[in-house]
Amino acid sequence: MSPTSVPQKNWRFTPEGDACIIIRFSHEGLDTQVSQLCLQAAQSIGNAGLPGINDIVPAFNCVGVHYRASCWGKAPFQNLCQTLDLLLAQPHFPPNAAPEQTVDIPVCYDPEFGIDLEPLARTLECSTEQLIAMHTSRAVRVFMLGFAPGMPYMGLLDRKMDVPRLATPRLAIPAGSVAIANRQTIIYPQTSPGGWHIIGRTPIALFNPESAPHTLLAPGDTVRFKAISKEMFTHLKNSRHEHPGY
Repeated sequence: MSPTSVPQKNWRFTPEGDACIIIRFSHEGLDTQVSQLCLQAAQSIGNAGLPGINDIVPAFNCVGVHYRASCWGKAPFQNLCQTLDLLLAQPHFPPNAAPEQTVDIPVCYDPEFGIDLEPLARTLECSTEQLIAMHTSRAVRVFMLGFAPGMPYMGLLDRKMDVPRLATPRLAIPAGSVAIANRQTIIYPQTSPGGWHIIGRTPIALFNPESAPHTLLAPGDTVRFKAISKEMFTHLKNSRHEHPGY
């Protein structure tokens, strides 16, 4: 991560209940620079060793700081905000920041897995091959993890793939499903509800509570999607069961 500083006063604090502060850096849409700013701020807060900090969660354009109010005096929100304000105004060079990684994710785009691939291609007025090519041709950034354990929100995709979510979400999306909406792409780590367009499936596990770290991906990582056959999908799936982990 390059040694840059957080722009002076380019943030504001809001309470989220009585034990969380939201530090918001922007109200705009997705922006890789703002995302990097959130990661840098989260790492700097973590490195500061402040008392009573339970969790620090970077998101698209903000950072959530969960804290124990009892550690911050009679006015915990105001006191912690003052401390964070001073911290964010300083240059930051996180010495122990986790290295950002580039991860290749194999995806089978067979219609059996990509149930929305063909209808989405018709909507975008392209072939399924062209749609797959658009999804695999551009490396994407992990903006944040959320909604489900280990679930990455990644982007930005080609502008042609700026499609809204489904009007009616599905109740059960199979684990490993790869989906797109709003120039973003996600992977469902577990079977869960969802309203994104399903275009394929990966045999790779994104969340494992028995591993350290628990998640394969982290905010700031780069992901490249690689198209694979159904035969390779089955092989990789079976290999994962034989050799637990990621």
